[in-house]
Amino acid sequence: MNLNIYFFSFCISLGFAGTILYLIRKRKLREQYALLWLLLSAVMMILSLFPSLLNDIAAQIHIFYAPSLLYLLSVVAMLFILLHLTMAVSSLTYRVVVLTQTLGLQEQRIQKLEMQVGIGQTAAKKEATMEVIS
Repeated sequence: MNLNIYFFSFCISLGFAGTILYLIRKRKLREQYALLWLLLSAVMMILSLFPSLLNDIAAQIHIFYAPSLLYLLSVVAMLFILLHLTMAVSSLTYRVVVLTQTLGLQEQRIQKLEMQVGIGQTAAKKEATMEVIS
């Protein structure tokens, strides 16, 4: 039965990696964000293929119950993914602020130009009207 669990875990990891690659191909997920997910999938596959590796690593760092190491690794992986996504959101927030400020300045320039053109057209109409009257 143990072998079935490891095979099932490997199939889930393989399906996860396939899904990530499909999303990249369909441009639903950018490569820079997918790297961490692909790395996580690769680690899951390695641990599924070599389950004794988890026991060996746990013994080396004095963790007596190997599944505890698996939980620790998964929490650390999720923290890295959250940090990566937080950095991306922070960068995008800064870009939105800069774009909003640039848009405001452009709209102000357009309004000034429209007013100048409007004043020029009004003056030209007055001159034309004065010539017609004369």
